[in-house]
Amino acid sequence: MLCRCCQAGQLTMAYYSNCYLSVAGNILSELSLLFLGSQLLVAIAFASGIFAFWQQQRSAMLKFWFISALLNASHFALLGQYEAALFVSLTAIRFLVAAIQPRRHWMLLFMAGATTILITTFNSPLNLLPYAAAMLGTFGSFQTKVGRVRLCMALGASLWILHNILVGSPVAVMMEIAFLLSNLVGFLRTRRLATKMASPTFVD
Repeated sequence: MLCRCCQAGQLTMAYYSNCYLSVAGNILSELSLLFLGSQLLVAIAFASGIFAFWQQQRSAMLKFWFISALLNASHFALLGQYEAALFVSLTAIRFLVAAIQPRRHWMLLFMAGATTILITTFNSPLNLLPYAAAMLGTFGSFQTKVGRVRLCMALGASLWILHNILVGSPVAVMMEIAFLLSNLVGFLRTRRLATKMASPTFVD
């Protein structure tokens, strides 16, 4: 009788152990798929952002950043970083509005929106990084001079690099580093073109 009870206990333990391993395996598989999906989205966002930095017109630059930010927000949502996803979603809308109507009252509205998100979702000092990046980006998006836009985006990208290192998103880190480098190249290219056009020997 005791032997049968032991066998029954062993079978029960084996059953629940198999169930646990199966559930754990499914969860890990799902998390892996979410991570891979997030990295794919941010890779596409990366391409769109790089293309944006090569635009000479402010409006075209902001529209490509809109696409990049929308994909980047989806990437953060898949990683479970919902506060960052909210900040970047607001950034995406801001880029689109700034491309169409670069007016000061919109800038103040988006700054208020970013502050509201920070206050209502704050649960870690980590949230301060996307907030600061959003504020810099908001100010930059509504500047009429491309040089100022680029400077603000460079500072914002630096904050996002730190944030993405801390949340463990390698493709997002590489994306922001590439944005910084592309921003620098685009800035130098614009300066060189402006200098060339200002030269008295320049012939159109």
